[in-house]
Amino acid sequence: MKKTENYIIPTGLKPSKAVLQKCEEFIGVFKCYEILNAAPLILFNDKKCDAFYLNCHLSAKDIAGAADIDAVLDPAESEDYKLNREIYTDTYAYKMMLKDAENGRSFEDLVVEYDTSYKKERPLKVFGGQHRIQAIHESLKKTGGSIHGLRVYFALDVNQRVNIAIANNTSVTVANDLLDRIQEEHLGPDLRNWCQKIGLLKTGENFSDKRNPQGIPTIRIARTLIVNYYLGKEANIEDLNIPIVCNSGPGVDEKYESIRQSINWNDTELLKIGKVFASLHNLQRERVLKRDKDNYLEFANKTIHPCVVASWSFAAGLFSKDQQSLDNHFSLIKTKEPDDPLNAKALQKAKFKGIDSDSYRGLGSRINANELGRMLQVFILQATKAKERGINEKLANAAIQTYEAKKAQKQADQAVEKI
Repeated sequence: MKKTENYIIPTGLKPSKAVLQKCEEFIGVFKCYEILNAAPLILFNDKKCDAFYLNCHLSAKDIAGAADIDAVLDPAESEDYKLNREIYTDTYAYKMMLKDAENGRSFEDLVVEYDTSYKKERPLKVFGGQHRIQAIHESLKKTGGSIHGLRVYFALDVNQRVNIAIANNTSVTVANDLLDRIQEEHLGPDLRNWCQKIGLLKTGENFSDKRNPQGIPTIRIARTLIVNYYLGKEANIEDLNIPIVCNSGPGVDEKYESIRQSINWNDTELLKIGKVFASLHNLQRERVLKRDKDNYLEFANKTIHPCVVASWSFAAGLFSKDQQSLDNHFSLIKTKEPDDPLNAKALQKAKFKGIDSDSYRGLGSRINANELGRMLQVFILQATKAKERGINEKLANAAIQTYEAKKAQKQADQAVEKI
């Protein structure tokens, strides 16, 4: 054991000079409750990612004045895209949290990194507990605040930040889409930049950390768009093809991770399909939201339902070597007013009598192999068989029957092979 003036380093730990320097700097800047009361601080080691931290307590005023809830994973890449989920202050849970803070509750295990490399005025970069810290900040309007416990990390690299951020966001109920966003930030800005370039995200906008009424896509939707385009390019239109929806949550979807390694983000064809998809999404929202009837958000955001984006993108890949079919596929963005290009109501009404239950919600409403296969047939028939461009109820029902016929034929072929 080694004892410094302010803290103890347990036997066997070998923190780097950078860690020790940041640790001393932090203690010099902040008045830790332990030091003010002659209690020892101990430097701990998180063996999972070999990161070093102190457990200590600070006043509500110090925390509120120095905490940065807009922390990023890699400030060298960009300071504009925050790591944490959005702060939601209109929920019952947050209101109770704020009331607790105003009544003097002491919160524990707020997870931060002491980092002065950016936004020096707010060196406590928050990795866990941003809602509690927001409540601490707001509570100061009514009370002097309490003492709160922090785990303060020092001199982290990007990989350590990813590890700690994920650990602190999986220990509570949190949207998988936030975990996806953390992982994608670690992989780099390529997907985000591509989505901004095609118009699926606005300039300077980041992916949503959960499904939202504004129609801002999540990482899962963007990954699904990318993956199915490349899967479609390798597929045969005559086969029974099933698009996929990328997995969400801890860990990166394996298919996406594999395909991502060889993507040319400036490929003109990839940019083209992306721009058309973004136009389709924006037009769908515009048409649905401005009409007086059937202006449901479910209809407005139909394009970015996982089943729809997967099927549309897979079809774009299938048609990549058939320009006429590809043009027909893209023609949905030329749908004349007042119709929405996906005709969400027609998709909702579609049903295979005798097969689908009364609870069936129509095409593009669920995520399973049957729905993905059926929705793909909608786009295939629209581009290759329909006499006129556009989606209607007859086409939607024909797509269901076509998929079911292909599935039955495949099952029959498999049965014959066993004879």
